[in-house]
Amino acid sequence: MFNYIFELIVNFVQSVYFIGFFWAFLGGKYSHKCNIIFFSVFVILNFFILTYFTFNNPYIIMLDMLIGIMLHEIYCLVCLRGEPAIKIILPLIASLINTIISYRFLYLTSFVVGLTLEQLGSQSSIFRYLCVVLVNLTTVIVFLIMWRTKAKVYSLKKVSNIIAFIAIPVLTMAIIYITVYILILTNYQSNLIMLLSIICISMILIAGMVWFMIARINRDNQIRTKLLLSEQRADLYEKNIINSNTQIENTKMLRHDMKNSVACIDNLIVEGKYDEAHKICRSLTDKYSSIGSVVNTENYLLNAVLNVEIEKARSNGILVRLSVYNDMKMFSNGSDIISIIGNIFDNAISYLSENEIENREIYFSTEHKGDYSIIKCKNKITDSVLSKNPLLQTDKADKKNHGKGITIVKSIAQKYGGDVVVSEKNNEFIVSVILDNRNLPENC
Repeated sequence: MFNYIFELIVNFVQSVYFIGFFWAFLGGKYSHKCNIIFFSVFVILNFFILTYFTFNNPYIIMLDMLIGIMLHEIYCLVCLRGEPAIKIILPLIASLINTIISYRFLYLTSFVVGLTLEQLGSQSSIFRYLCVVLVNLTTVIVFLIMWRTKAKVYSLKKVSNIIAFIAIPVLTMAIIYITVYILILTNYQSNLIMLLSIICISMILIAGMVWFMIARINRDNQIRTKLLLSEQRADLYEKNIINSNTQIENTKMLRHDMKNSVACIDNLIVEGKYDEAHKICRSLTDKYSSIGSVVNTENYLLNAVLNVEIEKARSNGILVRLSVYNDMKMFSNGSDIISIIGNIFDNAISYLSENEIENREIYFSTEHKGDYSIIKCKNKITDSVLSKNPLLQTDKADKKNHGKGITIVKSIAQKYGGDVVVSEKNNEFIVSVILDNRNLPENC
């Protein structure tokens, strides 16, 4: 006979982590309160289905699996967000993973202990309890890795994260499995139980500490990046205020100068001195053209960052050419866009200021293609930057406070489901930031 308490606990835990995995992976469609209500309802339904079939020999027709998948499909389609195709496929994948893990342990345990699959599945025994615990523990680990990968909690592009969140958990689980089967084969000898238990507990503690340390390091890096972003924005606002005051003073001087110049031209025309009037007009044209133009779009934050960067470039003898669309959706989030534009401009200005290049010019453009917005910045280079510095690390002595530009831009782009593409063509260094407008908030 089954141990009813054990079976009920296992069924409830399995219902919670299955439904919880779908919710965490896709996200709730409704308010937090409604999401909790739907979660509770479907956990209860899943629990009743598992409990019913646990005591009605489900291993013959697998009807419990089919009904469970149907329940999960309804929950994903009705209560969760995401693409319909993903919501349909996810319950099938979850069920397939659980089935593969379950039968793997059933067959392995059957081979080790000499019991049939039917005996393991339908009779209460220590072997069944161990098998059920290991199956559910493995499934939880797999679901956790899937969720972290999808949610991009930690980038799996880093070797340290791959080791911490995939390699170590897999090795830990493998050691636990081997330990359990050694205990079974040695008929639970008392002198081995203590030693093997210490090994298992030590591995679990090591895995937990590594997870905690990597999570702490990632969190500290995120905090440091946010502080750096805040400093950059504060610096930008300060420069924008200074630039605005300078523009106001220049406008006052320009108005005064224009008033005198127009009066002088008028007198020359009255006196019939057209050549002199023409010379003054040409000199004024050259003079005011050299002053440059002020960016004036419908987005004041975009105006601020572009005017600051243009003035910064002009003070370094660098010309800026713009091709900016006013109606781009990506500018709905001002602070992040300011960081993107500011960093890619600063990198270009820094390079052109420190290298002898004939064409000291920056071309900056924005465009909208379908669901994506593209910010592009390019400048001439003397020789290949990527061949010498493929990781684009700073060569400045103060590496702690420099060299974060591209990293910050990439983190912001990834935040919106986008990416940063760095390339070189025709002796030009090109940074393209691609943003998915579907991930941009409408009201920021």
